[in-house]
Amino acid sequence: MSALLALQTALQQHVLDAAEGIRAAIAPGPGIAVDRRLQIYHHAYRARLVETLADTFGHTASYLGGDWFEADARAFIETHPSTRASLRWYGADFAAWLQQRHPQDGDIGELAALDWALRRAFDGPDAPVPTLAHLATLPPEAWATLGFALQPTAERLTLHFNTLAIWQALDGDSTPPTAAPLAAPGALLVWRRDLQPHFRTLGPVEALALTHLAAGDSFAATCATLAEAFVAEDTAAQAGALLRRWIDEGLLASVTGWPAA
Repeated sequence: MSALLALQTALQQHVLDAAEGIRAAIAPGPGIAVDRRLQIYHHAYRARLVETLADTFGHTASYLGGDWFEADARAFIETHPSTRASLRWYGADFAAWLQQRHPQDGDIGELAALDWALRRAFDGPDAPVPTLAHLATLPPEAWATLGFALQPTAERLTLHFNTLAIWQALDGDSTPPTAAPLAAPGALLVWRRDLQPHFRTLGPVEALALTHLAAGDSFAATCATLAEAFVAEDTAAQAGALLRRWIDEGLLASVTGWPAA
């Protein structure tokens, strides 16, 4: 290991866990004392990551309040150092970590998961969007095997609390309602439409349809699954309406399973 690399490694270890090895390599000077200089770097690293988490998880930070959020953020940082060159990805595990840290307050982890999904959708990868005109060119026999891939920014969350109402109140600078469990788990879809992240709730038919399409099932097989699962409903009509909605909302990325010519 070169002398420069060894010095850089020692400084990194001090920034991460206050390791002592770097002190001997720093010459004292007439200005700020060595310990104080090292403390500045040690503190600045954590302050920057707290700032990053507060920006990414803005609604969660507002919900918890500054002191509570900062305490959680600093505890997270100690066991989850930044490992990538870009801070864009820092905090990917924060929602799950909050869920474990506050097991009696599931709304906190769910709110953080929604914050992360929206941030992820904001600058996620682009993909072409099929149109109704494109589908109209497909021969009838193609519908027996074709499926649809979802946009890479699409993500589905399962909510067990009134997290959506809490998020919307915070987004409108209103007092959020008291956290309360839902009568039944709800499905929430997050994706980017045009240049803006969007989200909306999913009904049971749509949630099941998207699950099977995302798993690679053909549209025909998905329709058959819906008919079997919801025998009392006109799922064929619903599937057609949903397909139109998904295209209008830019949720689909491509047609799959198109037979080769």
